[in-house]
Amino acid sequence: MSREVLLRLATRRHDTAAMSEEVAERIDALCHALIAESQESVVRLVLDIQAGEESLDALYMRYLAPAAERLGLMWERDELTFLQVALGVGRIYDLVRLLRDRLPPPRVTRDSVVLFATVPGEHHGIGIEMAAELLRQRGWDIKLLIGGSHDEVMAEIARSSCLILGLSSSGRASGDALARLLGDVRLAHPNIHVIVSGRIVLEDPDLLDRIGPDSTVATIEEAITTFENLAGPSS
Repeated sequence: MSREVLLRLATRRHDTAAMSEEVAERIDALCHALIAESQESVVRLVLDIQAGEESLDALYMRYLAPAAERLGLMWERDELTFLQVALGVGRIYDLVRLLRDRLPPPRVTRDSVVLFATVPGEHHGIGIEMAAELLRQRGWDIKLLIGGSHDEVMAEIARSSCLILGLSSSGRASGDALARLLGDVRLAHPNIHVIVSGRIVLEDPDLLDRIGPDSTVATIEEAITTFENLAGPSS
C-alpha cells in the first residue's frame, strides 16, 4: 500500500463543522476503534450505529468514508504510523463487506451492465467498493474489478458487454495509465459511457479535460447522483 493509496481514501475534505456533534463524535470513536488492538470494538460500534436505523448509505458515506479520510490525514500529519493506518484501512474493507453481507441479495432492475475498475497499477478501491454496493442496492447490475491490468480491464469490458464504465484513479501518478485505458476504450467501445472518480478529479482536472471522460465524480454521493441522472425508470 503506497502513500497515494492512503491519501485517496476519500476524495473530498469533509467539513466537520457541518456535521452534527453526534456524527463527529462517532467518527472520532470509529477512528480510534479502527486502530485498536482488537477488531471487536469497531465491529460492535458500527453495528450499534446501524441498530440506530442508519441506512447503508449513511453508514458508508456519513461514517466509513470520512473515517477513512481521517486516517489518511492523520498519517499525513504524522499522528499515526503507516502500520496503524494500514490496519485501519484493512478493517474498513472488512466492515464494508460485513455490512454488505448482512443485507438480502439485491435484485437487478436496470438493463445496463456497469463495470467498476481501478486504473491499471492500482490495487485498492474502498470508494468504488462502497459505491458499487450502494448502486447494487438500487438495482444496478454491477461488476467489480480491482487490481486488474490494462489487458484484464479491456477483456472484462468485452466479456461483460457493459454500457457504463467507472474508473477509479488515485491521482496524477496513475494519469498515464488512465489516459491509455480510456483511449483504448474509446477505440474499441465508443458507445460506453465512461465515468472517472477518485483523487484525480481534484488533482488533475486538466488531464481529464484532455482525455474527455463522459462524467467525473469526486465523491460517492456524486456517483449516486450521476447514476440516478443516467437511469431511466427501474423495471
